[in-house]
Amino acid sequence: MTVSARMAIAVTAAVISSLGTVATTAQAATDSHRPVRSAAPAGPHDNVPTPSCSDNNNTVPCWEYQTWYWTYDNCNKAGTSAVDADRGKFDNHVCALTSNGVGVGLWLHKLHD
Repeated sequence: MTVSARMAIAVTAAVISSLGTVATTAQAATDSHRPVRSAAPAGPHDNVPTPSCSDNNNTVPCWEYQTWYWTYDNCNKAGTSAVDADRGKFDNHVCALTSNGVGVGLWLHKLHD
């Protein structure tokens, strides 16, 4: 009987151990098949950049407001184009949510008049 008791304990331990292995293996399989998501594109800034050219008597360097767009993507494309078109005057751009949160305002970083 002692051999049977030992055998029963060994089989029970093996079954319990294999259940943990199956659960762990199943979890690993699920984790490895999850879709890989790329990082989300950068969104608009929450705040208007400072100093604003209109608030500091146009003393450069400052951020000059241009116009607003419906989407961040359109704002970013326009900002890149504007900076590329006049690198002597502007060196960077920021797209920031408008005060009412409906649109995205384009601000250009002005270096010279």
